[in-house]
Amino acid sequence: MMDFDTTTVKPLLERALNLMATAAKWQEKAAKKCLIVGLQGEKRRMRYLGREALIVRDHLEYQAYDRLDGLDICAQSVDTDVAMMQCCESSMNHMISKLWAIRTQAHQIANDLVVANFKDFACFLYEYAAKIFSILGELQRNRKSYKKCDYDYHHVSRYQESCYNVHDAYECKEKEQGYSDD
Repeated sequence: MMDFDTTTVKPLLERALNLMATAAKWQEKAAKKCLIVGLQGEKRRMRYLGREALIVRDHLEYQAYDRLDGLDICAQSVDTDVAMMQCCESSMNHMISKLWAIRTQAHQIANDLVVANFKDFACFLYEYAAKIFSILGELQRNRKSYKKCDYDYHHVSRYQESCYNVHDAYECKEKEQGYSDD
């Protein structure tokens, strides 16, 4: 017997699941574009975020079923477009814009879940939004640096792939998730 009304929480969870599935799909496509344009570190960063989105999606989907008396909801992703990611500059701009949109939507859905007295589900979205927020700081700082040198590939690749860099930092994080290029 349920002690709550699913008419409020179900559409919120569906929005959350759909956002996470769509974010994961976009990040998968963006990772490939980053590989193509030479942003090797951003490739890893996008793959990492994509897997994190899938983890959030799974938590929400399965916990909704377990905790809400068999509430069975499934994610529906929307097709995503990365065609505008043609070079380092357009890719950086698009990633920043898209990640802001994903972060904002995740945070809003989490707020709506809190208002509906489902903070337990909201925490997953808040954590994901916080990861994106942190990454946005790095991306925006990098974009400013790259812009100052007119996106000279020597400068961009040095940050992306040498010394302490995005590529190596996210390689460790990806291994912690169980992913390896080896």
